[in-house]
This record gives sequence, structure tokens and C-alpha cells, in this order.
Amino acid sequence: MPTFDIFNCSSNNNNEAVGGVTGSAGNKVKDECIIAFKVYDFCRMQECLTADNFGPARAAADSTYCDRTVSEGDVIVPPSATSSVTIENLSVQRVVIVNKTPNPFRPGYWDIDLKYVFCYRIVFHDVNGNEICNVNAQNSYNSRMTLFGSIATETLISSDIFGGTGESADLPADPFVIVESKAVALAADIHYNRCCCDTEESLLDNADIHVTIGLFAIVKLFRLVNLVVESKGFCIPNECEDISSVDACEFFNSLDFPMDIFAPPQRAEFVAGVSANIPANNNSNTSSGGCGCGCNSAGTNTGCTRCGSNTVR
Repeated sequence: MPTFDIFNCSSNNNNEAVGGVTGSAGNKVKDECIIAFKVYDFCRMQECLTADNFGPARAAADSTYCDRTVSEGDVIVPPSATSSVTIENLSVQRVVIVNKTPNPFRPGYWDIDLKYVFCYRIVFHDVNGNEICNVNAQNSYNSRMTLFGSIATETLISSDIFGGTGESADLPADPFVIVESKAVALAADIHYNRCCCDTEESLLDNADIHVTIGLFAIVKLFRLVNLVVESKGFCIPNECEDISSVDACEFFNSLDFPMDIFAPPQRAEFVAGVSANIPANNNSNTSSGGCGCGCNSAGTNTGCTRCGSNTVR
């Protein structure tokens, strides 16, 4: 029987992958030119935002709550029976890159104006803590920072990677902005706009809702550049596995018992990143030194940081 060599299917000998298999020198380190998003500068922000930053809660859309009709952007007024309010389902709905311009005083630096839009639900409670009704709300917060992005250029980047045949996407050669953000609900309360001499009903008729939001964000300024990197060739994926024949009971019996569900760790255990102990005679296959089944392999604690009072105006 003749033998077949798959490398004979190609006439080149440049150690490139052929038919999904690397060449004989596939592990040889070589220089490759790649197109990459290179980060030129970045910063992080941690802001505690209040009504001083974005005003009272406003309706996120045209809606009706507690027989009140509001239009998008209207200030939310609590119903007459409201004793307290809470905030739920807070998220950063979107981040708008409002402006990006070269700083006039620092060559190579860029001023970035961002608008964070928060979406959440306000829940109204009576004096017994029962929910009266709820309404979707929103607020926005503007922020500015200055990052290094190198000098401005007049070149234009054109490519068909984002379009079809015969089409191209024209990109400026200026640096691009990417924002990663996370919002945390801290507090919500009723803010009375008139003096306490008024009746309770008139007080609520002239009240609004103030929320406190913690904002974590990382802002990066990056460019599309060519880089020379060391390479060992193309990545060859492993064969796909067929796990459909795995016995469900066999898989279930191989799992560690989730003791933390029934005995949540105390503070010392939680800070140390370990699970609750289980009896020593349990057939645990962990090597956690006695900490029991389902130990947290990470074992790390990032700690907590109180939001600062400084805000970007």
C-alpha cells in the first residue's frame, strides 16, 4: 500500500499550517506582523453619585404607575401612601462618547467627554413595608477625563472587514475610546421640597426621589497599529468531544456535595475563601486540607472600598 504525506499537497515550505496541521518546524519561534488594538493610556474611576450629580429620578419611558401618568423624562413623584422607597435592577444602560478632542495645552493628550445613562426601578412601599407600585426610572451623569493617545494625524483607515464586497468602512486614524462600567445601587429616599409644616399629602405631592449610585469604570484610549510579535505558528484546535453519552447519574455522583448551600460560611471562612467544614469521615476527594467539599479554589478576597466624595463635574 502506498503511503500519503499531507505536506505534499502544498508546494510551499514556509512552515505554515496545511490541512489543519502545523509544519515540521511549527514550534520554531518566528516574527509575525499583526494588526492589534494597542492601549496607549487608560484610567479607572470610582464615584459615589447623588442627586447633586444628576438630579431627581426621572421616568425612563411613557408609563402609568399608581394611577399617575408620566412621560419620558418627567420627575417621578411618590404616591400619597408612600412611606419608603427602594431601588432595584440598576444597570448602566449605555455610555455615550459625547466628544473626543485633542487637549489644547498638552500635545498628545485627548479630552474625553462621556455620558453614563443609568436605568433602574423605583419601588414604593407603605408604612408596613408592602409594595404599592413601581416605575422604571433613569438618570444620566457626565464625566470628563484626559488621556494620552499620541498626536493627531490626517490619515484615513479604509477596510472592507466591516462591509461587503465593494464596500469599505472609513475609520479616522485618531485614537478610539472603550469604556467598561459597573453601577451599584447604594440608597434611595424621598426628598421633600417643602417645609414640614405642610400636611403629609401636600408634602408627597411636592416630593421627588433621590438615589445614590456607585459607579466603577475603566476608560481606555487605543489605536489600530501594526505590531511585530514572536509566534510559534497558528493555533491548532483540539478535536471536538462527544459528551452526549455521559451517564447523568454517574456525572451527578461525581460532584462534591455543595455544603455551602446548607451551611453558608461564616465571616472568617468567607474572608479566607474557604467552604464550610463537613465531617471528616465524608468521602470528599478534595485536597483542601480539611476545609471540606466544594472549597473555593480562588481563595481570594478583594476587600471593599468606600466610595469617595469627590465627583467629576
